[in-house]
Order: sequence, then structure tokens, then C-alpha cells
Amino acid sequence: MSKRLSPTQVRAVVTKKWDAHHANWLVDPDNALGWPQTFNLNSLSEKDVLADLAGTREWVSSWRKWSGTGGTVEWNSRRWTSGDQELPARLVLASPLEMAQFLGRDASWVRSAARYAAWCSQFPGLAGSKAVARICDDVLIHYDDADFARLTKLLQWLVANRSSGLYLRQLPVADVDTKWVWPRRGIVQSLIRHILSDNSDSGFHALCGLRPDPVRMRMRVLCPRLRMAVGGLCDIEAPISELARLELEPRVVMVVENLNTGVALPDVDGAVVFMGLGMAVDQLESITWLRDAEQMLYWGDLDTHGFAILARARKRFPNIVSLLMDEETLFSHRILWVREPSQSKIESPEGLTESELDTYAGLRTDRWGDKVRLEQERIGWPAALSTIREALSCPRQAIHAA
Repeated sequence: MSKRLSPTQVRAVVTKKWDAHHANWLVDPDNALGWPQTFNLNSLSEKDVLADLAGTREWVSSWRKWSGTGGTVEWNSRRWTSGDQELPARLVLASPLEMAQFLGRDASWVRSAARYAAWCSQFPGLAGSKAVARICDDVLIHYDDADFARLTKLLQWLVANRSSGLYLRQLPVADVDTKWVWPRRGIVQSLIRHILSDNSDSGFHALCGLRPDPVRMRMRVLCPRLRMAVGGLCDIEAPISELARLELEPRVVMVVENLNTGVALPDVDGAVVFMGLGMAVDQLESITWLRDAEQMLYWGDLDTHGFAILARARKRFPNIVSLLMDEETLFSHRILWVREPSQSKIESPEGLTESELDTYAGLRTDRWGDKVRLEQERIGWPAALSTIREALSCPRQAIHAA
């Protein structure tokens, strides 16, 4: 570490501290702990100075010429055998505002402090809120005036109409529409939770008193006989509550991660398939007739998220069996591997079998390469159908080739 810091180097040190703490300073302005902030400018000895006189003179000159706003530079006299020296010793910043001035961020700091004060006046629950600290940069500093006004009006309306039962698109708030709200729903949810002091685990719609859009699922009835119970339909997409009311008695329920795989499946006696659910796979729990099926199979991508979805499904359906999600399948398609953009953060998903968990761990720790992934659509189709047939323990004619 350098024994002397130039104005540029100190600015970097102060910036790092500002970035780490300014949001907390904003929401707790009455807490004087830690102020003033002091930054030491040198730890030079006489030997250090004599070893680099030219560099020391240049460094001292840079501080004498420094004319930045915010902060005070304190100087110390050093009595050495070579003579007395006056050296810059410390930069002292008395307050967050003074630090912001030093960094040239005082305008945004004053604006964010004013916005925070206005919110605290309207919504006392936000005073000292960690929720505000988390969105300090995104909202209080970087939102333009129009977006900040929209967010404030939305919060006011939701607080005044806590059980409106409206769909998000129906909100009667000027200049606020679904396209504006939906990308910001995490911010809105966090703020409303603190404003209302709601410690439940309610989701966005419930917390805001809104009616959620019906959860829709896509299902294919693979069995010609079962299709007779739904007017001959094969491919059905409907709200889950309506699918739950169907009078179906499938022998086999298949769940596939990707839509194309489900669409490509041929007729299978006694079977239905649900597709493209992702992490919403646990919603299947509300379809009670699924529990009467003799077999339930899950086939997902051979990547970390595919196993995370499988674990989620198995919490609701303990007997669900995975297909084509093993090390043998992975290595027999090595030439078709791609890279998983982002891996699951779950260290050890509950519910996986020992072999599934080992494959998951291998993928997550890059045992076979960087973020290895095998998409289920890439698996050879004849081999996939053969594996399905074997899993169903049914004769060849029970699965009709497409």
C-alpha cells in the first residue's frame, strides 16, 4: 500500500466508502456515529522522504494546489534531522453531504435526501427502512422526476385502497400502466410491505390488494380415449382452476420442462403431459386428479435449473420419477453440450435422489466443464421415446410414433 496518497488516490478510497455506505447514511441521518470521517494521507518517515525527494515535493504540491469542494485537509509539521517539513496529514469530511461534495455528487445527494424526507412524511413506515436503503441508487438517486412522481402516486393509491381487487391493468392512477409497474414490482412490493408493516410472505398481488391474472397451463391429452372426455381436444391451455375441474383419469402424467418437447410427443395410451411450467411446476398440486395416476414422470433440461425444478416438483409429488436426467445421457450427447447462462444458487436441493444430486453437484461445480448444459430437445428423439416406453413398462404399440 502506498505511503502517500494523492488527491486522485484519496478520491478512489472515499468513493469506495461512499458506494458501500451512502444508502444507510441516507435512511439514518440522525445517527452521528462515524462522523467526521478521516482519511490518512501519508505514513512517511524521514527515510522515505529522503529516498524520493522529487516525488515527495510533487505530492505536497498536488495537495497545495488542490481546490476541491467538501472536506478539510489538515497539515502536520514534521521535525526531522534534515529539516522541518509541512506535510498533508489527513482529509476530514464532516458529514455525508460534505463527502458528496468532495465526490461531486452533492446534487444527487440533496435530491435523494429531499425525496426520502417526502416519503417519510407521507409513509412513516419507511423511516429508517432497509427497503429504502436497498433502492436508494435505483430510485431516489437515478429516477427522473416523472418516474419518482409515478411511483409515489402508485404507493399512495395502494395504501388508500388496500383491498381493491382490481387487476393491475385496471389501476386508476394517472400516468401509471402495467408496462411501467411490472418491471418495478419488486420495488413496489418491498416498499408496500414496509409501509404496511406486513411481515407475511404474501406475493406482489396479495400484498397490494390486487387480483392476479389466472395461472394458465398448457396440457396435451396424449391418449385418444381420454380425449373423448374433453370433446376430442388434444392441446389445451386454460387457467389451472379450470383444468382442475376436468374429469380425467390418466394412468400416466408426464411433465416436461420445454414446450417443444411436449408438443412433439406422440400419442401415449392413458397419458397426459404438462409442459413449459418452469418453477411454476408446484402449481400442479391444485389439480387433485393427478394424484390418482399410477405414474408421474418428469423430464427436464440436463442443467442445474432442470434439477431445481425436479426437486420443487418432488416436494409436491414424492413419487415423481425423472427421465433422461443422468450422467449417462449427459455424456452420450457430449457433442451437443452448450453453456448454462446462469446456474441455480441452491447448494443441495432437497428431494433429489443420490444419483440425481451427484449429477447436479457435478454440473454446479463444473466437474465436466464450464457450466455444462444439455437441453432436452437435443436428445436423440428415437432414444428418448425408447426411454419413455421403458419407463412406462408398456408395449411398443402403446406409444404411437408421430
